[in-house]
Amino acid sequence: MKDYKLSLLSKRLSSGKCQIKFVVTNDTKEELYGYMLAESRTTLREVVSKIEKEVKNMTFGDNYYHSHLYNLAEKQSKEHLLIFKN
Repeated sequence: MKDYKLSLLSKRLSSGKCQIKFVVTNDTKEELYGYMLAESRTTLREVVSKIEKEVKNMTFGDNYYHSHLYNLAEKQSKEHLLIFKN
């Protein structure tokens, strides 16, 4: 995805982590939205970088799925990211 707009909204949870809701809109008005759980010490740059990396790994026409939802035996990363197509 080349040109896009990224909107972020964060909420601090009682656990101290931050829940981040994001919306990605591209030039053809296709939209993705998602949620990310981040540690409180995570910088905005790190959050944006993680979202960009995940969005670049997928295309709007592909069936994007979250492998961690299908294999619960695999070790989970510290920062979870879920992306959905609107």
